[in-house]
Amino acid sequence: MGVAVILAATAPALAEEMPASLRELLIEYRCPVVDRLERVYEAGDHAKHADRFLAVTVPEHPFGYVQCMFLEKRTVILCEASSGYYATPQGVPRVRLPAEAITALAELGFDTDDSKGNFQATATLSKTPPDFNYLADFILETLHAVYGARATSKLRFNAPFAPRATSQCVPVS
Repeated sequence: MGVAVILAATAPALAEEMPASLRELLIEYRCPVVDRLERVYEAGDHAKHADRFLAVTVPEHPFGYVQCMFLEKRTVILCEASSGYYATPQGVPRVRLPAEAITALAELGFDTDDSKGNFQATATLSKTPPDFNYLADFILETLHAVYGARATSKLRFNAPFAPRATSQCVPVS
């Protein structure tokens, strides 16, 4: 997928009236996702892509996650949405997402061929640093539309360069 596809993918939901459940998810989780994306982007050797990823998992879904990785010295982002391909043990009938989830993935700009792995969307990042809010919204909108993530979900994060949230995203009570 090209840059226009992945970056334009979130524009319709953000420009039009979005569902309240998506708005609430963005309010709850945008900051922690942006925080981790920024730190992953800045950390380590920029010429290497090992560990330069953020995976966000929806625990209520049997295999729902989106993982994005910075590649090519941080000029490209590759995002994968779990297809269930790796969640199915060998010899057992393949676990598949419902048709409406596949449609949502296509609308978000993902390649929907899951015959050899996960769904993928790739984009060239046209500015340095990229718009982390936009990337976070893309991740969260995918989790919402495909795996049912909501503000009440207890999303889990895996980012070797950003294992814990920083204090900038801790709500003030």
